[in-house]
Amino acid sequence: MKKAIPILLMAMAFIACQKDPDLNELSSDLIVYTSHDKGANFGKYATYAIPDSILVLDDKSKPTYFAANDPRTTAILGAINSEMKTRGYSRVYDNADADIGLQVSYVKDTNTIISYASTNPYWWYGYDYYWPGSYWNPYWWGWTPSYTYPISYTYTIGSLIIEIIALEDANPSTKKIPVIWTAYMAGILSNNQLNINRTVTGIYQAFEQSPYLQSNGE
Repeated sequence: MKKAIPILLMAMAFIACQKDPDLNELSSDLIVYTSHDKGANFGKYATYAIPDSILVLDDKSKPTYFAANDPRTTAILGAINSEMKTRGYSRVYDNADADIGLQVSYVKDTNTIISYASTNPYWWYGYDYYWPGSYWNPYWWGWTPSYTYPISYTYTIGSLIIEIIALEDANPSTKKIPVIWTAYMAGILSNNQLNINRTVTGIYQAFEQSPYLQSNGE
């Protein structure tokens, strides 16, 4: 597996609204990309909500998740919650009280090239079990998260995706909920199994290279 990773990384491409991280500063086995809406005011958000499970994107007809009591979920969400708390955000358990929402997905066996602008939907648009607008608010049927910046890259087998959606800025006229931050990490497998230590390292790296993620506590 390790011999295949450098070839995989060479094939990956990422075009976002910020300069790519210096790959020389990362492990040859781990790659972390982040992108964000440069017009977003991350400081104005104070509260966030996050599901207690992780969606697994695969080719199954029924939804698959890492359950709340799964050690993988505990480690991944624990790292995310720790970083959000450090940056001044407070977790709430009622989505209606959240300024922003965090979506966490694990790509199990999908290899897809994604390329879209702000008007285009997710590559998995229509995937029945993706966290829809109605998850965040039961009255938001027909609403969909929408990127506010162009992005293009490849999701590889064994990748983790973290996204921040601006619930507070949902647009009733377009029924769109802005996606204002995306973190993508690859190279988190060991012997075809999710390597928790490497995944958590990737999460910390994603927040480290996103210093604008800081609440003003308003």
